[in-house]
Amino acid sequence: MNWKLRSLALTIGALTMACAEVAPAQSQAAPVREGCARHQARFAGLLGKAPEEVRAALQAMPGINTVRMGGPTTPMTKDYRMDRATGLIEGGVVTRITCG
Repeated sequence: MNWKLRSLALTIGALTMACAEVAPAQSQAAPVREGCARHQARFAGLLGKAPEEVRAALQAMPGINTVRMGGPTTPMTKDYRMDRATGLIEGGVVTRITCG
């Protein structure tokens, strides 16, 4: 093989490798939870308390920008918002807290 052909083969090989699409590395870390979802572990400690107390605690949590409270028959939208927490009031106390 003469030097021109060898040089051409090496150049084509190098260009092929340089232009090849490289797949991004997939992260092994758990996804970062944002907004309301990152506080869900703390919700259990708020159940059974007065709605005003729960509202104040939820509003103090970073990432929760909207807090709504209502009973089982209170009309509410079903759209999902990462920054919203909803408290269900039954018998004068909060019985459930959900995100969205």
